[in-house]
Amino acid sequence: MYKIGIFLFLISSSTSFAQETGKEYQLLWEIKAKGNKKPSYVFGSMHSNDPRLFNFPDSLYTAFASVDAVVLETDVTQIYDQYDVRLNLFNFDLFDKKRSFASSRKATQTVYGSEDGRPQFLDAWFQQTGYCGGKGFYQLETVQDQMKLAENPELFNTRTAINGLFFTKEVFIQTYINGDIASLTNMLKAQFKTAPDAYDELITKRNHVMAKGLDTLIRKRSVFCAIGSGHLYGADGVLQLLRQKGFQVRAVTANYSNSTAATKKLVQSWRSYVVTDEENTFQMTFGGKPIQLEDTGKKHYVYQELGQGNTFELVIHDSPDYLDDNRYSFIENEIAQTREFVLDDGAKGIEGLVMDPIKGYQWKRIIQFGDVCYELICYGGNKFMHSDRPVKFFQKFEILREKE
Repeated sequence: MYKIGIFLFLISSSTSFAQETGKEYQLLWEIKAKGNKKPSYVFGSMHSNDPRLFNFPDSLYTAFASVDAVVLETDVTQIYDQYDVRLNLFNFDLFDKKRSFASSRKATQTVYGSEDGRPQFLDAWFQQTGYCGGKGFYQLETVQDQMKLAENPELFNTRTAINGLFFTKEVFIQTYINGDIASLTNMLKAQFKTAPDAYDELITKRNHVMAKGLDTLIRKRSVFCAIGSGHLYGADGVLQLLRQKGFQVRAVTANYSNSTAATKKLVQSWRSYVVTDEENTFQMTFGGKPIQLEDTGKKHYVYQELGQGNTFELVIHDSPDYLDDNRYSFIENEIAQTREFVLDDGAKGIEGLVMDPIKGYQWKRIIQFGDVCYELICYGGNKFMHSDRPVKFFQKFEILREKE
């Protein structure tokens, strides 16, 4: 995913919005199909968790709340448990017996920003907020499609030319703050001047794929589609291609109110996803919809905050001895001390720090309840590992049955 995140950054620019009521807003567009009473929307996005991106106008919240489904370039949850988005993962200070993990509390950098940004990068925020709000989801491309682009030798070899950058990342961001998608498109073309074939593969051809997919979706339901802002403008941009397919396309004015609008409160309340399992009788609250991995002999749920690089897991083992068999995997030193406990329902528990040879240091809580064992795992960057968020995650788990 590192390749995808870096390689496609320039075609996915987005950031905060100038708060001027009535100013033409070139990032959110209303799309109407003949015969459809409810409009759809296309929004220019960026694969970043920069906090400035989330300063939305009231009109965006209204649009998002009104639709039936969210549409992204791809289903970003498909990369859960496949890629570690933390950069320089093991570039920590030297460990000794008194240090349980990285001694620095400096924010860890990620493919999509850093721990100082929002938990999810913008596209993933839309997807997960939609899930928490009960909306459907569709993708215009598969992760495999994007991987083919990222791993294409010819395109990969042009990355140096593309990322030589006539314009810095911050220049792109500032241009986006102004809502000037025409200038963004011209800047992108300038970046790709020495690699026109790459521009055609990464921008033009994908615009047609996205427009075709939206054509099918919008005629059947109302959607909120977030795609890279570099795909919006121009004769071959998604907006013009939708016009050619008979859709009415207009820019949505950015309005900001002094008080928090009702729809803003509603959308911002969609921040948790509850998994209830009747067979194993537990309930777990995640920050968004987790994926369930196909693990033999156990259930395994994974949720990731791709912006900050944090991972949350729940594994259910059908084993009466799992806790006892794994109690010695915990680290014991002056900082990391294992804690054992007994819950009100009689379940035995143990929690502390473990070291995974691939994923690094992890906070873990194991709860043995009869013949079933629940294993909660979470890990992330420096700030996360030093915070109280692991404890808060553990506290969101609940057993729903009494011990026999």
